[in-house]
Amino acid sequence: MDKSEIDALAEKFGGRFKLTVLIQKRVRELVKGAGRLVETDHKNLIDVALEEIRQGKLQWEGMMEDSEERKPRKKDKDKKE
Repeated sequence: MDKSEIDALAEKFGGRFKLTVLIQKRVRELVKGAGRLVETDHKNLIDVALEEIRQGKLQWEGMMEDSEERKPRKKDKDKKE
């Protein structure tokens, strides 16, 4: 995949950061055993995720719904120093 194609994908998803997050989340799913959404000979999971994105099999909305959100910790007001 060349730079212009990556730039086009990044623009489609709202920037390089969002594209990177999408790739990261999909690779994490693949590592955990999720099935591939495309037929490819790629062994590198990043390449698999990129191919899935290129073919329109992944969308930003679905990837963010199941994200592992961290809840802010409550400060212990009663804690003595």
